[in-house]
Amino acid sequence: MVKATIKKIASTLMIAGVAITVASTTMAAGKISGKTERMVRSDYVTAVEGKTVAYVPISLGLPLSDYWMYGIQTSAEAAGMKFVVKDPAWKVDAMTQAISALISDKVDYLVVQNPDVQVLAKLLKKAEENGTHVIQLNMASNYRSSGFVGVDWVSHGEEIGQDIVKECGTGSGKSGKVAIVQGELTAAANVWFVAGLKKALGEDSAISIVNDQAAQWDATKAHDITAAVLQQNPDLCATAGVWGIMMLGSGQAVKEAGLSDQVLVYGSGSNSRPVCDALESGVLHKHFSYDSILQGRDVVNAIQAIAQTGLEPGEKPFALYSPIMIQDSKTVKATDCHDLIAK
Repeated sequence: MVKATIKKIASTLMIAGVAITVASTTMAAGKISGKTERMVRSDYVTAVEGKTVAYVPISLGLPLSDYWMYGIQTSAEAAGMKFVVKDPAWKVDAMTQAISALISDKVDYLVVQNPDVQVLAKLLKKAEENGTHVIQLNMASNYRSSGFVGVDWVSHGEEIGQDIVKECGTGSGKSGKVAIVQGELTAAANVWFVAGLKKALGEDSAISIVNDQAAQWDATKAHDITAAVLQQNPDLCATAGVWGIMMLGSGQAVKEAGLSDQVLVYGSGSNSRPVCDALESGVLHKHFSYDSILQGRDVVNAIQAIAQTGLEPGEKPFALYSPIMIQDSKTVKATDCHDLIAK
């Protein structure tokens, strides 16, 4: 009886002790984490709410730029920020005018896709000197601003070059002939992609670059360039370019020549519906894709981080590089690509 009573008392004291310990821990955690959570939330809201994010692509109406806009706008508005977009429709003068107006308006964050490395450099520097943080999207200028979000173009070009070497190089039994279709010669994406591509191709003596021309992002020009190359080099092994939509023209030329089973067509860019359609039809053979909707979200994540650090524009430049997905005509699925965004 005595033992049972002592055991019951001990059990009761143990349970009470555990309860007190748990309660004390909970109160302490609540006091600390609760206060911290309120402080973090308050600082976050103060830093981002009501701030303006302005987006200036080279042109809207393309899957790539439309996906970026969707990703940036939805993420910015969800964070309580205002969103503004200016569409220069491929016109550099309109682009510089739009950016100049946004600088005058003192927008908080400016997201820009550069048409080439130089044309906007001074203007972006002026924006940051005026207090606006500049995020350069996928295509950089010679001015290094607060942030860059996009592809690591050198390693991206190397990755595609290495795949071409595997398919067309030593031991493949193929001609080793490769044609490069460049975009805009002075665009950062094109410059560094081609640098990485040529570096990888140059590591195998069996590879020869038989043509290297610029199509200025135009699928029709890419088609005509490739058609001419095939007439001179009917044993071509592969053709590659930095933008998949442009390379649809090259793929069509290969298909018209009846060489789709021989000539590999490589592209790069957003995982948009036209890309998956081209892979499924054999117009493209491989597409090295990045998810531009998620890139848009990364832009806003970068902005939220900048906002809370209190850094001055350009004070601590950084880069967020996007992961690459390899899409193959042999394995592609309809769900691998985003549908086009209805207007």
